[in-house]
Amino acid sequence: MQKIRSVSPSASALPSAWRDTAPHRLMLTALLNMLDNALLTTDSATRTLEHWCRTHHLAGGTPAAPAVRAILVDTPQRPCPDSLRVHLALPAQGEKALRYRHVRLMCGSLVLSDAENWYLPERLTAKMNTALETTDTPFGRAIADLAFTRQLVVAERLWSPLPQGWENTPIPAGTGETLDLAPQTLRHQAVLHQPDGLPLSAVIETYTSAAFHFPPPDMPDDQTKN
Repeated sequence: MQKIRSVSPSASALPSAWRDTAPHRLMLTALLNMLDNALLTTDSATRTLEHWCRTHHLAGGTPAAPAVRAILVDTPQRPCPDSLRVHLALPAQGEKALRYRHVRLMCGSLVLSDAENWYLPERLTAKMNTALETTDTPFGRAIADLAFTRQLVVAERLWSPLPQGWENTPIPAGTGETLDLAPQTLRHQAVLHQPDGLPLSAVIETYTSAAFHFPPPDMPDDQTKN
């Protein structure tokens, strides 16, 4: 299920190369749709973000180096939301069987997403559990050998670069000033499964506008000034 929710833009901590013009807002809308579609149609958010980083030249280091790394966040364990827990087919010990992991997925110095993960260690290999407990390996990369699939539960659109109802009214010309991008843009809730359908984990991923921390393309005759 995809749930679209309109949230007014707020100031971003990152300097923006985008401006408050109709062409830039249209381009950002297209980019946001591209990223959302890529995340919703692939099983690994990590691989999707790595491809996005390389395509838009956000990643530093050598081309062979991983473009995205997970930074563990020291967060007290919190219960898995009911909307996700119902999909996990928990064993007899219930919630106690779950392990909680909170990370931020980063490309260079950019935080691309904040991810909470509730997973069942008994359904992973010892090597996978060690990697998850002792390293900052992204979850999708750590369990890649399981050839997991991803079931979307909820998708939310947290920000739109265009005003609601823009398709039925003239798009505002804008001020031409620097455009403050909303810190959070998308939120996905999903469950990961083994090929035989056994659930492995539930995730909540909140994506940021850092994915658009690159200069916009030039417009013919510099139309962004209009």
